[in-house]
Amino acid sequence: MIIMTETVYHCPEKIKHLEANNTLPKKMERMLAQAGLENIVKGKKVCIKMHLGGGIGYTTVHPIFVRTLVDAIKKANAKSVFVCDGSAKGAEDRGYTRRSIHAPLVSLFGPGGGTVTAPMNFKTFDTADISKRVLGADVLVVLSHLKAHGDCGFGGAGKNIAMGTVPPGTRAKMHALEGSIKWDEAKCKRCNKCIEECPNHANKFNDQGKYEVFWHACKFCRHCILICPEKALATEGSNFGDFQEAMAHVIKHVLDHFGKQNVFFINVLKNITVFCDCWGMSSASLVPDLGILASRDLVAVDKASLDMVKEENLIQDGIPEDYKLGGGSHLFEKIHGKNPYLLGEILNRLGSGSVDYEVTQVD
Repeated sequence: MIIMTETVYHCPEKIKHLEANNTLPKKMERMLAQAGLENIVKGKKVCIKMHLGGGIGYTTVHPIFVRTLVDAIKKANAKSVFVCDGSAKGAEDRGYTRRSIHAPLVSLFGPGGGTVTAPMNFKTFDTADISKRVLGADVLVVLSHLKAHGDCGFGGAGKNIAMGTVPPGTRAKMHALEGSIKWDEAKCKRCNKCIEECPNHANKFNDQGKYEVFWHACKFCRHCILICPEKALATEGSNFGDFQEAMAHVIKHVLDHFGKQNVFFINVLKNITVFCDCWGMSSASLVPDLGILASRDLVAVDKASLDMVKEENLIQDGIPEDYKLGGGSHLFEKIHGKNPYLLGEILNRLGSGSVDYEVTQVD
């Protein structure tokens, strides 16, 4: 077996001199050029997949970095470029507009969207519906905000594809592999925080005051579990490995569809928080800002990103007061109890990326 060492480009947050040319957007421009983005996108229809956040969240990728990427793609004479997420509703409230990012914003599952059904053949995860708009592009650029994640372990390029290019029904099928949610009636005070926090309105207290979950709508994001102040909800029969395997199968299908010559990955390591941007809120950073990484290899860029997040640099204000660090080898694992490296290891086994990388710094 040939082991490939992939190149990961890194723009560090720290600057040498207080000049505009030394700041992160300018470094990003140079990084994209050095990484050969022009050769990937020239003459092609480019899809930029990112997460646009929600609610009062303010820690998603800043519009200036989206604009820097879009402008680089246009300068490279791409045929066209668009920015997308599952839904672009409310994106303008967080500063994402056509004027601010220089490209149209597209909702993948809005009117005219549609999906393609792909075979997965993993246990009960038999098929996945994947966005036609994503698969219809010539090139996929995945722009991700790195953060911890209560269900997936962490959010990076892998999660951006696995959860961001499929509709709620497919996400629910993947999450179903994890198990179920157990309600402890004795602990529950029926404060309704779990109901209010559910993004899919999949739970309720029935007429008898019993907690119920409508599993067809539940995507197992665990927001209800994490928000409960009484710890009355818990994961039952959890199987994190199967869930990660299902995510890996979706990622592999998407990467195989495009081919390595038509994909590019950018991870923004700023405002690295304890929860996903899908919470529609923000909290203090866990560690100092680390800059931006880019690579032609998804596994390499995600692993390099994780390796840069070190527990010794923990900012205590980033940990909610009612959380305590547990065991594990990575800071994210000590927070959420999930091995963040597992997805990359599975993708490496499936031949969809390399865990071996070298970092090239771009100043």
